[in-house]
Amino acid sequence: MDLGKRSAGLFMDGKRVATLAIEREEVLTAARAEALTSASAEGRLVVFERSSPQARELLRRHGLSYAGADGELFVHAPPVHIERPSGRHAVALAPAPAAPFATRASRAPRWLLLHPNERPSFRELANAVELSEAMVSRTVRALADDGLVAVDSDPADARRRMVRLRNPGDLLDAFERATVARRPRRLTWDVGTRDVQETLKRLRTAAKHLDLPYAVSGLAGAAYVRRVVEPAEVSIWIARDDPERWADELMAVPSRPGPGRITAYLAPDPFVLSLATSHDHVKVADPVQLYLDCRRAGERALEAADAIRDEMNW
Repeated sequence: MDLGKRSAGLFMDGKRVATLAIEREEVLTAARAEALTSASAEGRLVVFERSSPQARELLRRHGLSYAGADGELFVHAPPVHIERPSGRHAVALAPAPAAPFATRASRAPRWLLLHPNERPSFRELANAVELSEAMVSRTVRALADDGLVAVDSDPADARRRMVRLRNPGDLLDAFERATVARRPRRLTWDVGTRDVQETLKRLRTAAKHLDLPYAVSGLAGAAYVRRVVEPAEVSIWIARDDPERWADELMAVPSRPGPGRITAYLAPDPFVLSLATSHDHVKVADPVQLYLDCRRAGERALEAADAIRDEMNW
């Protein structure tokens, strides 16, 4: 039997006799096994890392084929029937492709968008985004399956795999589609200012005293890349553990959005804050984040998003 990413092939005397669609479960419980057996078992193979004995018994009883990471194998695909107990010779299970725009995994496509002309190796990309090489490999594989990146072998070393963007715009659009429904926690503060310049000045002073990571985004951040729309308020990303310290230093009062107000978003991944660059002594979010935030804001911010896309040649 040959286990692939999405299907498994059954071979006899070198000829394929059946193909099973793979359904992956990291941990298979009896309740989940019962749900899986509610549909026809024909043409399906459940692949799991761990499971309860009751779950395996349920699959066997319903004739639903499965393969465990411990080597246990049950395949019922007439005329083929295979039963192998667990043992030292475990089945080599290809890990499921990562969701390439999940919170941590999205560091890889973000970095590629910020460096569209580079062709890093898997190891170089992993080092750049502070993730394991295995996780980056799964993420890149998922992106490649969707046609968003290409993986090439280094002519000087066939074992060295390099990543390159196929079309930055396609990757950016896929990034936006995957993240559009996310709603990070946010806090809106009145810091005693009435326009953006005064607010940014107050923010610079507070940041100097606190020495905490942050990134100005939205229209206020986009204006540092290309000023096409005048911002009315300031959006910032901060670490999830820091809002109280920021609020205290800014002498902030909870408020509704309005001129000069600050809306603070709690970053689900601190890596995004590390990509901020300094402009006029203000930390500004990376262009990918600026684009996504302006697109999410809609209305007049869409013009700023288009300007960022044009500036970055996406």
